[in-house]
Amino acid sequence: MIYATKTTAILFTLILVAFAGLQLNDPDPTIWTAFYLVCAAVPLLVVFNKFVRPLFWLAIVLCGIELALSGPGAYNYYLHMDQEPLMQSMNPEKPYIEEAREFLGAAIALGLVLVSGWLARFTSKNNK
Repeated sequence: MIYATKTTAILFTLILVAFAGLQLNDPDPTIWTAFYLVCAAVPLLVVFNKFVRPLFWLAIVLCGIELALSGPGAYNYYLHMDQEPLMQSMNPEKPYIEEAREFLGAAIALGLVLVSGWLARFTSKNNK
């Protein structure tokens, strides 16, 4: 079972590092790359049987802040989603499309961080 846990944590780390890499061509790459790398550090540490609780909570708080900031735009996109595809170029007249993508990315990151925390707890219980 330990191999499944480590494999899952490695997969989560790779996904979040890939998300960080995709942000390098964003207008604000520093913020988004740092956000995803902080989130990626949580499952990475699970791979090495380390769980840094403050880092876990920092990632949770950052995800929560981003969800709160981009939530209204995601909702606005939801109201227009039958007229607007999510995957299109950034358009200053339609900022809600970018906010919907940011919301989705933060939601995925939050899910991966939360499951990583559960994996860390599961691993520590099985190692005792």
